[in-house]
Amino acid sequence: MSKPDAELIVLSQQGDETAFAQLVQRYQNKVYTLAVHLLGDREEGRDAAQEVFIRVYNALPRFRKEADFLPWLYTITANIVRDRWRRQQREKGTIRVSLDEMTVELADHRFTPESVLVKKDVRLMVEKAVASLPWDYRIPILLRHTHELSYEEIADIMKIPLNTVKTRIRRGRLLLKDILAPMLEQRRDC
Repeated sequence: MSKPDAELIVLSQQGDETAFAQLVQRYQNKVYTLAVHLLGDREEGRDAAQEVFIRVYNALPRFRKEADFLPWLYTITANIVRDRWRRQQREKGTIRVSLDEMTVELADHRFTPESVLVKKDVRLMVEKAVASLPWDYRIPILLRHTHELSYEEIADIMKIPLNTVKTRIRRGRLLLKDILAPMLEQRRDC
């Protein structure tokens, strides 16, 4: 049976590497997915996720037992990814967007190949639009809609007031609407 986070954290703080490996295994996909969505590149996402868990390992002795682990982990992830993203911008001057990150899940066998392609096409448009959002809107949008975190958890992770999170998500959605409207209109005309 899987041990709860609190127990794994205590064991990890006592030097149990197996317990830490279980924490990594439990959360590596969430960290990797967030990093890839924010950075737009699998390799960068993989490197960022690795850096996150190195930082977590080094910071774990200072982790407060009364704190929630996942928001703390996402805070570290957001900070590392933000630093990497800024470095990318300085080095390249442009944002790299990898559009092959998305997979199409077939939830219903009645989908036709055409509907699957349409779904994938729309999803790629949304991914591209999200990647073009300013950083301050992109993080809360992804945390809310991809990782299904509450506004309160996002505020805690980003270390900003709750109302700021709500405002950024609302403005981010409006920006997405403005970005996607011409794309969808153009697609309809084809």
